[in-house]
Amino acid sequence: MFFVKYPHRANFSFADRYDEDSGEIELRGKRFKLAVGSHEGDLYHVQVSGPRNWQRNLCLESLDIPKKSKRARLKAVCDDDGLALELAGRSGPLFRARFGASGDKSMFALEFGSTPSFYGMGEKTFGKVELSGFRAKFWNTDVWGDFHFAQWGEHPTDPSYFSLPYLAVRVGDECFGLLVHNPYPAYMETPGSDESRVFVEWQRTSPLLQIGSEGGQPNLWVIYGPTIKEVTRKLQKLIGVTPLPPAWALGYHQSRWGYGGHDDLLALDEQFEKHGIPCDSLWLDLDYMNGYRVFDTNPEMFPGGVDVIARKLRATGRRIVPILDPGIKSEPGNPVYDAGLEHDVYCQNPEGAPFVGMVWPGETVFPDFTLPDVRDWWSGYVAAFANEGFGATWIDMNDPSTGPVDPTDMLFGRGTQPHEAHHNQYSLGMQMATTSGLLAARPDERPFVLSRSGFIGTSKHAAVWSGDNLSNYFYLRVSIPTAIGMSLSGQPFNGPDIGGFGHDATDALMVDWIKCGFLFPFCRNHSGKGTRPQEPFAFDADIMKLIRRYIRLRYKLLPYLYNLFIDQEELGDPVLRPMSYEFEDDGLDLIDDQFLIGPSILQAPFVTENLKFREVLLPGTEPWYDASNGEWIQPGIVNVRKLKDATPLYISAGAILPMQLGTPTDNRKDFSKVRFHIFIPPAWSGESEYRYRSDDGLSFDYRSGVRSSLALRLVAVDGNVAVSIDQPESGFGKIEYDFVVHGDVKSLRCNSSVARLSRASQTLTGKSIKVLAATVN
Repeated sequence: MFFVKYPHRANFSFADRYDEDSGEIELRGKRFKLAVGSHEGDLYHVQVSGPRNWQRNLCLESLDIPKKSKRARLKAVCDDDGLALELAGRSGPLFRARFGASGDKSMFALEFGSTPSFYGMGEKTFGKVELSGFRAKFWNTDVWGDFHFAQWGEHPTDPSYFSLPYLAVRVGDECFGLLVHNPYPAYMETPGSDESRVFVEWQRTSPLLQIGSEGGQPNLWVIYGPTIKEVTRKLQKLIGVTPLPPAWALGYHQSRWGYGGHDDLLALDEQFEKHGIPCDSLWLDLDYMNGYRVFDTNPEMFPGGVDVIARKLRATGRRIVPILDPGIKSEPGNPVYDAGLEHDVYCQNPEGAPFVGMVWPGETVFPDFTLPDVRDWWSGYVAAFANEGFGATWIDMNDPSTGPVDPTDMLFGRGTQPHEAHHNQYSLGMQMATTSGLLAARPDERPFVLSRSGFIGTSKHAAVWSGDNLSNYFYLRVSIPTAIGMSLSGQPFNGPDIGGFGHDATDALMVDWIKCGFLFPFCRNHSGKGTRPQEPFAFDADIMKLIRRYIRLRYKLLPYLYNLFIDQEELGDPVLRPMSYEFEDDGLDLIDDQFLIGPSILQAPFVTENLKFREVLLPGTEPWYDASNGEWIQPGIVNVRKLKDATPLYISAGAILPMQLGTPTDNRKDFSKVRFHIFIPPAWSGESEYRYRSDDGLSFDYRSGVRSSLALRLVAVDGNVAVSIDQPESGFGKIEYDFVVHGDVKSLRCNSSVARLSRASQTLTGKSIKVLAATVN
């Protein structure tokens, strides 16, 4: 596999004949069948098959395909050059595409009538939100193992750990998405160029969008919006929304390669309790294992068994999350290895024996997760492991990483299918099996799995962290556009290792990173063995207090974050999103260091070393609330000074944000008691709505009606505010609420009652700010 070599259209033959009645196309005398399906919601499926190749799609996870539709926005037509696919826009075709083949490779080459913009591509570390002028490959890698440090240390690497071959395209004021639903390695080449990246002519990308796969059946989904929000929602529904996670999974997580077992976990628990820092789980890297053997804990680390410390941690509500690698030590006498041989679960080499790689345990064999019976076998071990006292699972090295051994000899389907047919979805099979095991152990509890690699469908089974990173400002900066790309590509539950995994985090970097990442969908502090400890209490008191402030603020905002995940499950909206998701201002997609959390919170953190000032673009037409000082800022470009305590965070006019009461100092959560913070600019007139939901945060009971909700509607006229509240669902009981008003309103009425307003103070990201506490009878 050549990571930086890409198929070139000159080596492809393109369909030069198309029979509309039979759907038959011809490429240099070879005949294939073209099927163009139309589905409700303006979704279109293009599939090509032949008598000898491309006969079936090998994707493990199915799509949630809408019903057939008679609408034909995407049409296959025949012109003088042969087959063309056209997507109709409001005032003409958005693109004209040709289909080509080169052996088993396939390509769709798209020509646009006007200049397009590109977004998504899953997990890419290009450092850009808008992706014109890039060549990209989709082949899951172990970045630190497959690239030299000189590249991944402070430069983008491609491909990365996680492959989701999806591209969102904007042409004029219309958007559509392109999904390559094919597990073989995919590629994309977008037109446009950044001249700083062009040193010789061949570095300039094609004037056409080239998108396709290096093998497997050509399967392209075309998703018409017309907005980026509608396209993203439709994509998410197609590939699978993220099931509502347990509330504890949205908290703060502490990890380090080096934590061993009982003593380390107990010490961590005591420190978080002592310093009043909320934390929901403690994570174990490799050191808890017995000689790196999967499903085998070191008895010296857990002298009384895992459940002894697990029961102690239940008193503070913390869970233990261990790492699991797919590699099984090739060692006769190892019970898991021997059982795998007995059940014939391993990937094979060309000689018909188990394929052997070289990872943590040494010589290692790998379960073939493409097979249902093998997934069941693995699931049984996960269930037993969970019953030892573990609260969730962290699955790593599932790219799959085979160390220095060439993975292409790792065959699937008991030796019948080539490696490239399933490489990208190997981790997906592991996720499916692991989630199934957790559900078998605790069928009434929502499972939580974190994975390093993934593919289309991972959103149904696991959160993804963006892999091993370093404690430097390059990885801090790229964490924002990388998270946006993943969110727009259908993997919304994502986040980086806060503080960086490798090297030492300086005080300044750690503070900047927590200020940037404290509201990311996944929030874990993780560091490597031999590096400076980076738990909050490992720093001096002043630094610890800053880190603690933002962890506590995350917990204060957990009701808002939890409801965003409910919206993800119901609507398909990402939690972290680009500004263009909610606003239409020109140039928003060129800003790579700002983002939204939901529709109401805008973050613009400092992500460049030693920067004292930065520009922030506040979009839209309404003023924004500065959470550091309580001032209202008019939209446009503002110059912001870096402050020790604060971070640039802004809240939209009319926003209704549900928060926990007070300042959380532990991880307790009760979403049936909520304080709504409403944000009203001076003399503001406007309207907003919000739907708040409350459930037990852990079980599946909400799916059968054990959930309560509030419907809020806010109307303000010249500073006089009226809020109407209805509770349409009461399955989880009554929701108790009150209000805090950010803004000097003249009056506040709630339903038929006039609220009593009294002066109070509130601290968000900066200094204490004056607010109005509202009491409603």
